Amino acid sequence: MDIEFHYWITALLAREAGFSEEEASVIAYSSQYVDENDVSYKIRSRIGKPVYRNYISQTMNILKPKAELMRIYPIFHFIPGEPDADSARRRDGKMHILNTTPDNGNANEILSEAFKAPHDTRLYRIGIASHSYADTWAHQNFVGWYDYFNNIGLDIKPDIGHADAEHHPDWVSHIWVDNRLVDSDVNNKLRYLSAAFSLFSRYCEYIRSDRGEDRSSAWEEIERFLVAVWGPTFSGDENIRRENRLEGYRKRLGWLDDFDEQRWFDHAVETDIRGLRDSHGGILSKFAVFKDHYYWRDERNREDTDWFRFQEAVKEHERLSLRLLSPVFAKMGVDLSTA
Repeated sequence: MDIEFHYWITALLAREAGFSEEEASVIAYSSQYVDENDVSYKIRSRIGKPVYRNYISQTMNILKPKAELMRIYPIFHFIPGEPDADSARRRDGKMHILNTTPDNGNANEILSEAFKAPHDTRLYRIGIASHSYADTWAHQNFVGWYDYFNNIGLDIKPDIGHADAEHHPDWVSHIWVDNRLVDSDVNNKLRYLSAAFSLFSRYCEYIRSDRGEDRSSAWEEIERFLVAVWGPTFSGDENIRRENRLEGYRKRLGWLDDFDEQRWFDHAVETDIRGLRDSHGGILSKFAVFKDHYYWRDERNREDTDWFRFQEAVKEHERLSLRLLSPVFAKMGVDLSTA
């Protein structure tokens, strides 16, 4: 999935389920930031405190995945599910213990634990877990590992995740073909509506237990809105009508700012540019002579910033997921914590 679901639709679902506008904004930003959090920083102290290091939750472009830190994929983007699910039936009859399946037990447990997270990180954990949970629909029938199981046709890209399928699994209302499957015609509109309903239902369960409100009846109106704003399904290699859909979300969610991946970071961290601002990706990143330095803007209140709380939530999410998924990987002879 891309920003349409992870940010705009997640914000809509959270707000309609009963979260406040501010809470829904944090959940949605955290959900989308999972895909943007691809740089390991060292945040220095001006008052002698230890250097702070964050964990990454993405490794740059999904179409150019890195073999390093392979654990990122199954923990944040391809949570293993039920290999024998009906939706996973393949023409070659193969199954994989790491296959991502929609609404699977591992993804649900991770989301359930996020709802119980400490107050300071709870909304951020909910956003991160929502990203992983929703991706079980978009990324179904792929494994977050380097494996030929992911191969679609004669493609030279590395068989990690859905690199062979490019962005087709991530586009709202898109129709595409996964020729590995018995049911090879894929309708993302149906997948995404199912994901939206399930995520909204989980939000409603939390709000009902936490605040005594039940807004589950709002789903029918939400579904009508999504179907209308998405428009007819489309195929091909272009994400058509994307700007029209984004404008539809903006009109509905007037309280939600456009996503800016630097907002939380720049509010919390001061960048000491040494020469030219560092490029963290591409060929230019190889030629930076003087690396930028990073400092907390307000060290005494760093723990109150969104960026710090998100990064702590990433670490909590990773610890939980490692504990939950390590037994699955152990069956393959893999130590997930060192992968």
